[in-house]
This record gives sequence, C-alpha cells and structure tokens, in this order.
Amino acid sequence: MMSLSGRRRFDGCIRHAEAPDDAIERRFDSQLLGLYLFGSLVTGGFYAGKSDLDLIAVVQNDVAEGEQLEALRGLHAAFVSERPAWVERVEVTYVSREVLQTLSGRPDGSVAVISPGEPLHIRDVGFDSTLDWYSVCTQGETLLGPPPLELGPNVTANAYRQAVEAQLSEWPGRVRAPWVAYVPAHQGYVVLTLCRALHVLTTGEQTTKEAAAAWAAVNYPEWSAFITDALATYRADLHEPHQALIEFTDHAAAEAERLIR
Repeated sequence: MMSLSGRRRFDGCIRHAEAPDDAIERRFDSQLLGLYLFGSLVTGGFYAGKSDLDLIAVVQNDVAEGEQLEALRGLHAAFVSERPAWVERVEVTYVSREVLQTLSGRPDGSVAVISPGEPLHIRDVGFDSTLDWYSVCTQGETLLGPPPLELGPNVTANAYRQAVEAQLSEWPGRVRAPWVAYVPAHQGYVVLTLCRALHVLTTGEQTTKEAAAAWAAVNYPEWSAFITDALATYRADLHEPHQALIEFTDHAAAEAERLIR
C-alpha cells in the first residue's frame, strides 16, 4: 500500500470533494486491480499549480469505446469541474492486465489515456507506457492494490534503455509538426524530455526534469542558454495570462455589442 508520506503528498495536492483514486475505484469496482502514482509528486520536483498528476490504473479488461469510455470521460470532467486548478494537469493511463504484460518487451494492444492537451481516448500502447511502468515499479507508490510487480512485468534496465531509445527516435518527426511552433510550453516539455533521455542513455539513471536540464546544460554548453530558457518557458504560469485573455475577450465582445447598437 501507499506509504504515509506518499498518501499525505497525494492528499495535500488533491483537496476537497472526491479524489480521482476514489472516483476511479468507484467506477471500476472489482475490475480495478491496481492504481499507482508516479512522477514528480513522488520523486520530487513537483510544482504546485503546474506539475501533472501521473497515474496508471491496471484494469481487468481493456476500456471499451462507447458507454464505458464516455463514463470515464464524465468522471474526469467532474473531477476538474470541482478543481479548476487541475484542468489539463491530470494524466491517467488505463491499461488491462493482459496489455500490461507486454511492456517488458515490445508493447502490444491498446490503452485509454488522458493527458494535458489530449482528451481521454483509446490508442495503441507505446514505449511511453513502458517508461511509465518502469517509473511505477522503481519510484512509484501504490494507491490501491498489490505492489506493481505482482500485477505486471519487471522492466529490466536494458528494456528501459531500449524504450528510451525508441521514444527518442520518434522526436525528430514529432517536433516538425507545424503546430509545435505555436505552443511554447510544449517546446519546453520536449527539450526537458530529450534532456532526460540523454541523461538515461549516458548514466543509466532516471532523474527529474530540473536535474536533467542542469546536467544537459553542463554537458552540452553550446545549448546551455537554450535549455535554461526552455525550462523557464515550461515552468512559466499559463493560467494568469489565459485568464487575462479571457477577460479581454469578454470586454471586446461587450464593447463590440455596444458599438453595433
């Protein structure tokens, strides 16, 4: 089970009304085999109001399109409706036990995923899930169910490295998507993800985004300023400027209505 310190960190971040682990457990009942917390809330480097909440839910069967998927969408919509500060900051992967077993080699099957900028949907499982499961098993904490290795496979250090290599090979194509130029925060995320990948390939160890950025800035001094700026962009507050944009838009619409009369 989750340690007391981990439970306090989790409860300290998710205050008021029903927490997502309670809602997920209530939705799946006995079909939920395990729920695991990982990422910065567990390992450090968590930024209140900015960092994501990272969870893996292991379920008996694949989440199905239709009624089941819509019910989960409703669950997540209700959660962020009660806690607006968590809009676009909750990442959950719903994976069946059968698909979970493939993460020690080449991932195969489908998962249901919700993540920042990505509504809940079903997609093919990828090496990103291998990396997440490795984090659960090595640094994560159990919210519900048995220890993770009682449900899923052990991802060896070699398999983890191969997953990092595979994901790294996808980024040159991804960053050339035209929309990336218009989303500075995502650009910062990419830079930090690449820094973490290079850190793993060099040292064999996981680390936080901040630590990876500091390491990369030292090891690649010609990119130091760029990496530092990317970290600042990634950590910058987005809600205040967005709220200002909303307020100005409302003002402009009201002014336009006045001028049209």
